[in-house]
Amino acid sequence: MLLSDTVSQRYRYNTQGKTPTEIQQELRQIGVKGFVVKIAGNRVTMKVDENDIKKNRECMRNGNR
Repeated sequence: MLLSDTVSQRYRYNTQGKTPTEIQQELRQIGVKGFVVKIAGNRVTMKVDENDIKKNRECMRNGNR
């Protein structure tokens, strides 16, 4: 994944005092591809390949239940 081929995406995720590395690992376990850039409250901003946007949204919907 080249940085120039990525877009910034925001996802709602319960961050509760976790480090970016912990959140990155948890998101990867539920199938989300990308790199955590910023965490604010209950939002995570990630750099994501354009081809993975729809798949990530689906993983976030199904993985958070």
